[in-house]
Amino acid sequence: MTGPTTPAAPAGPWLVLIGPAGAGKSTLGMALAELAGREFVDIDEAGVPFYEEMGWPVARIFSDSARLGWIPTERAWEVARAHAVEQVVARSAGAVLALGAGHTNYTNPELFSRVKAALAQAEHVLWIEPHAEPQESLRLLRARNLVERERDYIQDGHDILGEWLTDAQARSLATARHYNHGKDVAVSAAEVIAVITGAAT
Repeated sequence: MTGPTTPAAPAGPWLVLIGPAGAGKSTLGMALAELAGREFVDIDEAGVPFYEEMGWPVARIFSDSARLGWIPTERAWEVARAHAVEQVVARSAGAVLALGAGHTNYTNPELFSRVKAALAQAEHVLWIEPHAEPQESLRLLRARNLVERERDYIQDGHDILGEWLTDAQARSLATARHYNHGKDVAVSAAEVIAVITGAAT
Protein backbone atom coordinates (compact mmCIF):
# COMPACT_ATOMS: atom_id res chain seq x y z
CA MET A 1 0.00 0.00 0.00
CA THR A 2 1.41 3.34 -1.01
CA GLY A 3 1.09 6.59 0.93
CA PRO A 4 -0.32 9.91 -0.31
CA THR A 5 1.51 11.46 -3.20
CA THR A 6 2.78 15.02 -3.27
CA PRO A 7 1.20 17.05 -6.09
CA ALA A 8 3.63 17.83 -8.86
CA ALA A 9 4.86 21.41 -9.04
CA PRO A 10 3.52 23.41 -11.99
CA ALA A 11 5.68 22.94 -15.08
CA GLY A 12 5.69 26.64 -15.89
CA PRO A 13 6.83 29.83 -14.17
CA TRP A 14 6.42 30.37 -10.44
CA LEU A 15 4.93 33.81 -11.10
CA VAL A 16 3.79 35.63 -14.25
CA LEU A 17 3.22 39.38 -14.11
CA ILE A 18 0.66 40.88 -16.49
CA GLY A 19 -0.92 44.29 -16.97
CA PRO A 20 -0.88 47.40 -19.20
CA ALA A 21 2.14 49.39 -20.32
CA GLY A 22 3.68 51.37 -17.49
CA ALA A 23 2.25 49.18 -14.74
CA GLY A 24 5.74 48.31 -13.49
CA LYS A 25 5.85 44.62 -14.39
CA SER A 26 9.55 44.43 -15.20
CA THR A 27 10.68 46.53 -12.24
CA LEU A 28 8.54 44.58 -9.78
CA GLY A 29 9.44 41.29 -11.45
CA MET A 30 13.16 41.87 -10.95
CA ALA A 31 12.60 42.77 -7.29
CA LEU A 32 10.45 39.69 -6.74
CA ALA A 33 12.96 37.41 -8.42
CA GLU A 34 15.75 38.73 -6.21
CA LEU A 35 13.62 38.46 -3.07
CA ALA A 36 12.51 34.91 -3.87
CA GLY A 37 15.88 33.75 -5.22
CA ARG A 38 14.46 32.94 -8.65
CA GLU A 39 15.37 33.69 -12.26
CA PHE A 40 13.79 36.75 -13.85
CA VAL A 41 12.61 36.54 -17.47
CA ASP A 42 11.22 39.43 -19.51
CA ILE A 43 9.32 38.40 -22.64
CA ASP A 44 10.29 41.64 -24.38
CA GLU A 45 13.78 40.14 -24.59
CA ALA A 46 13.15 36.39 -24.38
CA GLY A 47 10.37 36.49 -26.96
CA VAL A 48 12.40 38.04 -29.78
CA PRO A 49 13.57 34.77 -31.42
CA PHE A 50 10.04 33.40 -31.26
CA TYR A 51 8.58 36.50 -32.95
CA GLU A 52 11.17 35.89 -35.67
CA GLU A 53 10.07 32.26 -36.05
CA MET A 54 6.64 33.59 -37.04
CA GLY A 55 8.05 36.13 -39.48
CA TRP A 56 7.92 39.07 -37.09
CA PRO A 57 11.40 40.41 -36.31
CA VAL A 58 11.30 43.54 -34.16
CA ALA A 59 12.35 45.68 -37.14
CA ARG A 60 9.20 44.58 -39.00
CA ILE A 61 6.98 45.59 -36.07
CA PHE A 62 8.34 49.13 -36.21
CA SER A 63 8.40 49.40 -40.00
CA ASP A 64 4.85 48.06 -40.40
CA SER A 65 3.65 50.39 -37.65
CA ALA A 66 5.11 53.38 -39.49
CA ARG A 67 3.77 52.24 -42.86
CA LEU A 68 0.37 50.74 -41.98
CA GLY A 69 -0.43 52.20 -38.57
CA TRP A 70 -0.13 50.73 -35.10
CA ILE A 71 -3.59 49.13 -34.84
CA PRO A 72 -3.37 46.96 -38.02
CA THR A 73 0.18 45.99 -37.05
CA GLU A 74 -0.82 45.14 -33.48
CA ARG A 75 -3.63 42.90 -34.76
CA ALA A 76 -1.43 41.17 -37.35
CA TRP A 77 1.32 40.62 -34.76
CA GLU A 78 -1.03 38.71 -32.43
CA VAL A 79 -0.07 35.31 -33.79
CA ALA A 80 3.62 35.96 -33.10
CA ARG A 81 2.89 37.21 -29.57
CA ALA A 82 0.84 34.11 -28.75
CA HIS A 83 3.61 31.86 -30.07
CA ALA A 84 6.19 33.75 -28.01
CA VAL A 85 4.10 33.40 -24.83
CA GLU A 86 3.79 29.64 -25.33
CA GLN A 87 7.50 29.19 -25.98
CA VAL A 88 8.79 31.47 -23.22
CA VAL A 89 6.40 30.03 -20.61
CA ALA A 90 7.55 26.51 -21.53
CA ARG A 91 11.18 27.55 -20.98
CA SER A 92 10.70 29.48 -17.73
CA ALA A 93 9.95 26.78 -15.17
CA GLY A 94 10.16 28.18 -11.65
CA ALA A 95 10.99 31.70 -12.85
CA VAL A 96 9.41 35.11 -12.44
CA LEU A 97 8.17 36.09 -15.91
CA ALA A 98 7.04 39.56 -16.98
CA LEU A 99 4.73 39.67 -19.99
CA GLY A 100 4.93 42.94 -21.89
CA ALA A 101 1.68 44.78 -22.50
CA GLY A 102 -0.27 43.23 -25.35
CA HIS A 103 0.89 39.67 -24.71
CA THR A 104 -2.40 38.91 -22.94
CA ASN A 105 -4.63 41.00 -25.25
CA TYR A 106 -6.05 39.36 -28.39
CA THR A 107 -8.89 40.00 -30.81
CA ASN A 108 -8.58 36.40 -32.07
CA PRO A 109 -10.32 34.06 -29.58
CA GLU A 110 -8.24 31.05 -30.65
CA LEU A 111 -5.00 32.89 -29.89
CA PHE A 112 -6.31 34.03 -26.52
CA SER A 113 -7.25 30.42 -25.70
CA ARG A 114 -3.71 29.31 -26.50
CA VAL A 115 -2.25 31.96 -24.21
CA LYS A 116 -4.72 31.08 -21.45
CA ALA A 117 -3.69 27.42 -21.69
CA ALA A 118 -0.01 28.38 -21.54
CA LEU A 119 -0.47 30.56 -18.44
CA ALA A 120 -2.42 27.78 -16.74
CA GLN A 121 1.00 26.14 -16.30
CA ALA A 122 2.11 28.98 -14.00
CA GLU A 123 1.72 28.72 -10.25
CA HIS A 124 0.61 32.35 -9.93
CA VAL A 125 -0.47 35.04 -12.41
CA LEU A 126 -0.41 38.56 -10.99
CA TRP A 127 -2.25 41.52 -12.54
CA ILE A 128 -0.55 44.85 -11.80
CA GLU A 129 -1.91 48.36 -12.16
CA PRO A 130 -1.54 51.59 -10.18
CA HIS A 131 -4.97 51.98 -8.60
CA ALA A 132 -8.14 50.00 -7.86
CA GLU A 133 -10.30 52.75 -9.41
CA PRO A 134 -10.11 52.30 -13.23
CA GLN A 135 -10.16 55.97 -14.27
CA GLU A 136 -7.52 56.89 -11.71
CA SER A 137 -5.46 53.91 -12.79
CA LEU A 138 -5.68 55.04 -16.43
CA ARG A 139 -4.73 58.61 -15.51
CA LEU A 140 -1.67 57.42 -13.60
CA LEU A 141 -0.64 55.03 -16.37
CA ARG A 142 -0.96 57.74 -18.99
CA ALA A 143 1.26 60.06 -16.93
CA ARG A 144 3.86 57.32 -16.36
CA ASN A 145 4.03 56.45 -20.05
CA LEU A 146 4.37 60.05 -21.13
CA VAL A 147 7.33 60.47 -18.78
CA GLU A 148 9.01 57.08 -19.30
CA ARG A 149 8.20 56.38 -22.97
CA GLU A 150 7.03 59.75 -24.31
CA ARG A 151 3.85 58.00 -25.51
CA ASP A 152 0.20 58.34 -24.52
CA TYR A 153 -0.84 55.16 -26.42
CA ILE A 154 -3.64 56.89 -28.29
CA GLN A 155 -3.29 55.80 -31.91
CA ASP A 156 -5.60 55.96 -34.93
CA GLY A 157 -8.59 56.81 -32.78
CA HIS A 158 -7.91 53.95 -30.35
CA ASP A 159 -6.98 54.38 -26.71
CA ILE A 160 -4.68 51.37 -26.67
CA LEU A 161 -3.70 51.90 -23.04
CA GLY A 162 -7.35 52.05 -22.00
CA GLU A 163 -8.07 48.88 -23.99
CA TRP A 164 -5.20 47.02 -22.32
CA LEU A 165 -6.34 48.19 -18.88
CA THR A 166 -10.02 47.26 -19.23
CA ASP A 167 -9.69 44.05 -21.27
CA ALA A 168 -11.83 41.59 -19.30
CA GLN A 169 -10.19 38.60 -21.01
CA ALA A 170 -6.71 39.67 -20.01
CA ARG A 171 -7.78 40.49 -16.45
CA SER A 172 -9.45 37.08 -16.13
CA LEU A 173 -6.06 35.37 -16.42
CA ALA A 174 -4.92 36.69 -13.04
CA THR A 175 -4.99 34.62 -9.87
CA ALA A 176 -4.11 37.72 -7.78
CA ARG A 177 -3.96 41.52 -8.17
CA HIS A 178 -1.64 44.24 -6.93
CA TYR A 179 -2.03 48.03 -6.91
CA ASN A 180 1.30 49.83 -6.69
CA HIS A 181 0.65 53.59 -6.79
CA GLY A 182 2.76 55.42 -4.20
CA LYS A 183 4.58 52.26 -3.10
CA ASP A 184 8.30 51.67 -3.14
CA VAL A 185 9.14 48.60 -5.25
CA ALA A 186 10.53 46.79 -2.18
CA VAL A 187 7.22 47.33 -0.38
CA SER A 188 5.29 46.08 -3.40
CA ALA A 189 7.50 43.00 -3.67
CA ALA A 190 7.02 42.14 0.01
CA GLU A 191 3.24 42.58 -0.32
CA VAL A 192 3.09 40.33 -3.37
CA ILE A 193 5.18 37.61 -1.70
CA ALA A 194 2.82 37.72 1.30
CA VAL A 195 -0.26 37.46 -0.91
CA ILE A 196 0.89 34.57 -3.07
CA THR A 197 2.45 32.69 -0.16
CA GLY A 198 -0.84 33.00 1.68
CA ALA A 199 -2.72 31.82 -1.40
CA ALA A 200 -0.47 28.79 -1.64
CA THR A 201 -0.99 27.63 1.96
